[in-house]
Amino acid sequence: MPLVPTVLWAQRSDKLYVTIDVQDVKEQSCDLEDEKLTFKGKAGTEQNEYSLDLTFFAAVDAKSADSKVSITPRNIFMIILKKEPGHWPRLTKESGRHLAHIKCDWNKWVDEDEEDEKPEADFSGMDFSSFGGMGGMGGMGGMGGMGGLGGMGGLGGMGGMDFSPLEGEDDEFAGAGDGEGEDSDNEELPDLVKP
Repeated sequence: MPLVPTVLWAQRSDKLYVTIDVQDVKEQSCDLEDEKLTFKGKAGTEQNEYSLDLTFFAAVDAKSADSKVSITPRNIFMIILKKEPGHWPRLTKESGRHLAHIKCDWNKWVDEDEEDEKPEADFSGMDFSSFGGMGGMGGMGGMGGMGGLGGMGGLGGMGGMDFSPLEGEDDEFAGAGDGEGEDSDNEELPDLVKP
């Protein structure tokens, strides 16, 4: 049975930002229609199968040249134009059941009343060129995988640090801890009495 990938989403009044969180995806197919988005692909070291079928809350403009997708080794990111401007209360039509795989992308989220104040996110560094419009994106071809990071090791101790410049009589904290000018927070607490 295919796994359902995590979907992160955010919106502006005129567009959606949708991220399908699968890494090193291969053999992927992605089809955007005005009412829904379907995705299938294999990802991970074990080439797990992923499948996604979303019915949008309202219609989107799948044929628009401004609806774009970028497939990277880290995820699949889409900018999807809405047919009619306005803020949606959720990404999908389904409201009665909790869809645990759909989450808000708080890094891109802007509240409706703050949209004019905050500049739009800059996605100019992303490569959207290879797909043009998103309609019928089946068979996008495979992508090479990224090697692992390997063991990164620990930070180790803080040995070799010289704290001597912090000590001295003319230091503003001199005398701290020797009882002079200490705060009353260090007084002993009274014993607890049972009622």
